[in-house]
Amino acid sequence: MSGSTRAAPGESVDLVYDPTDPSVRRDPHPLFARLRREDPVHWSPRLSGWVVTRYDLGLEVLSGPPRLYSADRVSPFHVRMPEPERSVASEIMRWLSLWLVFRDPPDHTRIRRHLNQVLNVGVVESMRGQIASIAATLLDRVAPGDAFDFRSDFSLQLPGLVVLDLLGAPREHLAEVKEWSDDLMLFIGSSRDVDDKYERARRGARSMAALFRELIADRRREPRDDALTKLMNSEINGESLTQDDLIASMMAVLNGGHETTANLLNNALLALVAHPDVAGALRKDPALMPGAVEEFLRYDSPVLSTARFLKGDTELGGRQLKDGDRIFVMLVGANRDPDVFPEPDRLDICRSPNPHMAFSKGPHFCLGAPLSRVEAEIAFDAILERYKTVEIVAPVETIPWNNSLVSRGPQYLPVRLR
Repeated sequence: MSGSTRAAPGESVDLVYDPTDPSVRRDPHPLFARLRREDPVHWSPRLSGWVVTRYDLGLEVLSGPPRLYSADRVSPFHVRMPEPERSVASEIMRWLSLWLVFRDPPDHTRIRRHLNQVLNVGVVESMRGQIASIAATLLDRVAPGDAFDFRSDFSLQLPGLVVLDLLGAPREHLAEVKEWSDDLMLFIGSSRDVDDKYERARRGARSMAALFRELIADRRREPRDDALTKLMNSEINGESLTQDDLIASMMAVLNGGHETTANLLNNALLALVAHPDVAGALRKDPALMPGAVEEFLRYDSPVLSTARFLKGDTELGGRQLKDGDRIFVMLVGANRDPDVFPEPDRLDICRSPNPHMAFSKGPHFCLGAPLSRVEAEIAFDAILERYKTVEIVAPVETIPWNNSLVSRGPQYLPVRLR
């Protein structure tokens, strides 16, 4: 399929979404605003796919029937890969094809029912004290007034340690698990110009699977009160999860609950620094924090986009889409749609209602949303209680952002807390 045949009559030639443009990665909001007005279902030659920026159209895709809008967007990509890359990617596909986020019903429904038993609001609420303890320990390591990288020293550490605890994996594996996860993400949503990306992704998948295989064997010998043991014992309608299902689910939970929450913390901190009045209001009334977290999620979402693979011809927003097309729903764009959010470019921590789609919509709504929300609430309660000032110690416009279609956040975030 050629992008040259996709342009709408009279479409402006300079209205192009290029995710590799550093300025667009840092601040896509002006471009997305224009796309919403002029071309809300936009063909991107760079992506060889459709870019949807309007809220109602994104909702139509994400809530639409999976027989048309399939979540399995990795298998078709694998089939089209040339050799030898396809052979390298086969081992990666063994696991990604089992991830909840890439499965359609009935498999998606079956796996989600099992995961709901170990990752739900009740479980998350029971972890509040544990999360607060981790946040306090990480902040204790920061000397007031000293500059440090908030991303590497706090925002990646907190959710990483929380998820490892949830799964019953030793905390000392955090650094290597993060490296494996980063390598695996090269296959899912990162730039095409990364050297040796498929081999690195295969190594990441292989290493992560080996760790979880070892943990499963350990739990068979000695069950514990953790999510892994509960998943292994889970039985619904007489069916249990296979070992591959268990490994893939752990990989997906670790990956999804780590980077996404880190981006939420980073993007929210940037918003707080840019809006000192909001930080002041939260210090004065901590009860505003849950609503503030919802607004941080909307204002600069931690996930840039989510994709669907079209399994049939259809019409969307006045455009004719073809069987086999890819659709990228820009969550960041939908969350600034003025038809849904009055004054969308204003940070309003009392915004109500706030039906953002930072965690997606429809049957694939993020299973880890409750955990991510609680981690953000606890983290910012602790930071604002301890420190009177939060300062970014580098020009914000010089900080590079992730080169990814999935992960949205800065690559580092130099901060000083006083």
